[in-house]
Amino acid sequence: MRFCILTLGCKANQAESSCIEGCFISNSHIPVTLNDLPDVCIINTCSVTAKSDYQSRQLIRRAIRAGSKVFATGCYAELNRDEIRSISEDIAVVSNKDKLLHFLNTGFLANKAVAPTPDKRGRSRALLKIQDGCNSRCSYCIIPRSRGRSTSIEVADIIEEVRGLVWSGYNEVVLTGIHIGYYGLDLVPQTTLSDLVESILNNTTDIRVRLTSIEVNEFTGKLLSLLREGRLCRHVHIPLQSGDDPILRDMNRRYSTADFRRLIMDIHGDIDNVAIGTDVIVGYPGEDDESFDRTYDFLAGLPLTYLHVFPFSRRRGTRAFDLPAQVSEETKKRRASLLRQLSDRKKAAFMANQVGRVLPAIVEKSDGSLYSGLLLTAAGHATTDNYLKVGFEVNGGSVMVQERSLVSIDITGVKDGSLRGRLVP
Repeated sequence: MRFCILTLGCKANQAESSCIEGCFISNSHIPVTLNDLPDVCIINTCSVTAKSDYQSRQLIRRAIRAGSKVFATGCYAELNRDEIRSISEDIAVVSNKDKLLHFLNTGFLANKAVAPTPDKRGRSRALLKIQDGCNSRCSYCIIPRSRGRSTSIEVADIIEEVRGLVWSGYNEVVLTGIHIGYYGLDLVPQTTLSDLVESILNNTTDIRVRLTSIEVNEFTGKLLSLLREGRLCRHVHIPLQSGDDPILRDMNRRYSTADFRRLIMDIHGDIDNVAIGTDVIVGYPGEDDESFDRTYDFLAGLPLTYLHVFPFSRRRGTRAFDLPAQVSEETKKRRASLLRQLSDRKKAAFMANQVGRVLPAIVEKSDGSLYSGLLLTAAGHATTDNYLKVGFEVNGGSVMVQERSLVSIDITGVKDGSLRGRLVP
């Protein structure tokens, strides 16, 4: 069977799609693009913003036009079943909680014993979903309605999966989920994210571990200690959402700007050359010019590496949808532009500070000729442990370097928004 999987949204969606693809390939089905007119098209949708809804509908319509049997899953599909069926009655809608088992048990897979494990072909850094769902009730977010309450994968199962990734040649695993700070609280006996990371490090060798987004009040001192040990990547992403305390309280974020500042300064002061990213929403209802200025000044004064900036998107079914003092789209666009410019300056300064350092990095792409399964490489592209892209060259000819390899790169400069460097022998 020729199949295509199209994925929108978060790394949890990407990890799920990778598992489905891995199962299909292990059963001899053939991955193709939508332009190749697949027999089956699975669309893993997103609903975090109105733009995500629009993109999900567009992909579904494209797949229908391609003549494929279309399966829609993910958060948009979960929340908008009637709207999807109005596009075509032939679309099969698969719930979030059933998406992996559904595709294992619909007749597509001859070998039902195959476990849903990540596709081992496309990525240099493996995505591993450790948790799903969210127990928080942020006033602007629709995702808890589509994903349900937090559920965690057992520690032993995760360790076994990481060992499999090591055996497959991976040198980095990215632990992802919808709200990974809730990891383990639903298990018996109860455990925590920091305990899981420690167990992975103690029960595997060599592979680096990277964390996705963690909330301020869930980043523990134990995680800070593990960051010092080297195998946990020097990169943290801690959402802020607003630098104005009244707005934070209305968002139901359960921390203050003082809490956020304290954590960021602790991480920055304790971990050398760490990259720290954050999320911020502009144009939340009631955010006036003074509120935005406080957010801008707060972010400008912190040692952050980059900002992910999102204009507030009204989500029907959330408390923020009906709040008064909605902000105009023009104002949101202007404020987002200002913060993105600030982010560009911060990232440029952080990259400039890398020149002269030797950084560990995972090879994403190796430019060269194939020789006995390895690439004779004169140049390539990699991702550093502190989450920067780097183009590298090899001095004095070519060396054998596999994609997914962990290498050391001497950083020599910055060009076109990414680092440049030389492979250290």
